[in-house]
Amino acid sequence: MDIQLPTEACQFIEGMVASGQYASVSDAVADGVRLLMSRQQLHSEIQQGIGELNAGMGIEGSQVFGELRLQAQRLKQQEA
Repeated sequence: MDIQLPTEACQFIEGMVASGQYASVSDAVADGVRLLMSRQQLHSEIQQGIGELNAGMGIEGSQVFGELRLQAQRLKQQEA
């Protein structure tokens, strides 16, 4: 695949490689694509959640936080 990136993007990626954060330009670009894929997945999950809320399938916040508090207490007890 042959792609053209803006000069600023190329300089940024080359800087990441030069600093040792990535072994190659390809590795840096691949990581960027993985981030885009993760962002798209998150967006899809948010849209699904909004649809569920609109359909009346939500849970009251007080119930959610109550359950989280119980889980936190259980975890603390297990650590003790």
